[in-house]
Amino acid sequence: MIPEKTNSINNTLNSLSKFITIDFSKRRKIIELSSKVKKFQKIKIFENISWKELERIESNKYNLQGIFISEDYLRVYPYKEIFSHLLGYISKPNQKELSLPFISKMPNLDIGKQGLEKSFNPVLVGKAGQREIEVNSSGRVIREISKIESVQGEEIHLSLDLRIQEYVVNLLNTYRAGSVNVINIKTGEILCMASTPSYDPNKIIEKPNTLYWESLLSNNLSPLTNRSIQGLYAPGSTFKMIVAIAALKHGIINTSSTHTCSGKIEYGDRLYHCWKTKGHGSMDIVEAIKQSCDVFFYEISKELGIDKIAAVAKDFGLNHTFEISLQNQKKGIIPTKKWKKNKMGESWYAGETLIAGIGQGFVLTNPLQLAVMTSIIASDGKNIKPTLIKNQNNNFEKSNKYLNEIKIIKKALFKVVNESRGTAYSSRLEDIKFAGKTGTSQVKRITLSERESDDFRKKEQEWKNRDHALFVGYMPHDDPKYAISVIIEHGGSGASTAAPIAKQIFNYINKIEI
Repeated sequence: MIPEKTNSINNTLNSLSKFITIDFSKRRKIIELSSKVKKFQKIKIFENISWKELERIESNKYNLQGIFISEDYLRVYPYKEIFSHLLGYISKPNQKELSLPFISKMPNLDIGKQGLEKSFNPVLVGKAGQREIEVNSSGRVIREISKIESVQGEEIHLSLDLRIQEYVVNLLNTYRAGSVNVINIKTGEILCMASTPSYDPNKIIEKPNTLYWESLLSNNLSPLTNRSIQGLYAPGSTFKMIVAIAALKHGIINTSSTHTCSGKIEYGDRLYHCWKTKGHGSMDIVEAIKQSCDVFFYEISKELGIDKIAAVAKDFGLNHTFEISLQNQKKGIIPTKKWKKNKMGESWYAGETLIAGIGQGFVLTNPLQLAVMTSIIASDGKNIKPTLIKNQNNNFEKSNKYLNEIKIIKKALFKVVNESRGTAYSSRLEDIKFAGKTGTSQVKRITLSERESDDFRKKEQEWKNRDHALFVGYMPHDDPKYAISVIIEHGGSGASTAAPIAKQIFNYINKIEI
């Protein structure tokens, strides 16, 4: 809403205040601004007025001399929280942003502040036009001298599938916080990147928005955080595939090698426990992955050493950021002896390798990295590069470096879901077979007395003390097309919480046409 400058701006504001509230600070700013503009320039008083306010003003135009209603464009996010972490939101440029080349000629234009809105600002905005005019001493236009037409911004086509994203977000909303990522293994296209809790970008861009901002900033679950790329979690047993590949590659084990799990091993001056208190018995590599035996991985980790584990982890996309046009990706931590020395000034202890071997300790990954890791395994070693843009180049380079090892791991991942005693056996599907690995990421140290108690795992824990629940997998198992990572914060075990979610999502994908 814009009033043309009149002899008495006060009179105009007094008339307008009968139909719309104008507080003292707003009135003062308008009066100050009116003293600085030329006679025929217009001043913006309000934007985004309601339909009721518009109706009252239109009905009383004859009493509001110098007031004009001006139409403008308004960004609307129809899917609200569904895509907020990905799309971000727009707002007026700050002083620093005004110097950007694409905005310097359009200072009143809203620009992207987060997400893809920000990443693709130069492409979406287009180019400003230009008009050279002649004005008189009062600022009234006399004639147009020259004109350069503006150039409309380009369209961006995203790889995201609305159906999958919406379905997944609704699933996640039944939990306090979590993340799910689904990748098309054949193309690298990210079909779903969901993070909850989320926020409504429409409420951020509407004014006033102070109360909404405060509610987001004070929420201890951090709804502004895109957990898929900014949340860092110990990967738990989903990391065991990496350790297994490293052990096979370096000849520490073969498919016939076994270790006996009695529920714990002693190393140095401390005990390292398996999740199964009474042990798994004799385990080979396939059975150790299938039943997620910690002791087996303690044994092979101490022979491998942390540096060999780290090298393989990085070959499978961990500790990486990806070119997906989203800022503030967290790389996480894949520790090495050198890393600890540089970071903490301390030497690496052998016992820390055992803890890292089951995806705990210093090891931290984000959910997208776990989905990429799974895609590389599912594709027999292709260098999958995730993308949020549709129809990108998908001629991924295939490496045979770990081909034999991956074949063994994939056999085990099938058994995890589809054979009795597999940790995800209760989440199997009959219509289409999928493969995967459960993980449970410990967030609170378990005391010896708790561990030796028969019922400590059955006791109800306070939410913040519960383990994170993880699952990674791919579908269909014999010709993988979709990879998934699921993380539910403080969700308990991967087998009881994350794997059933993956089952529901895979079942949904199988039933819709993509």
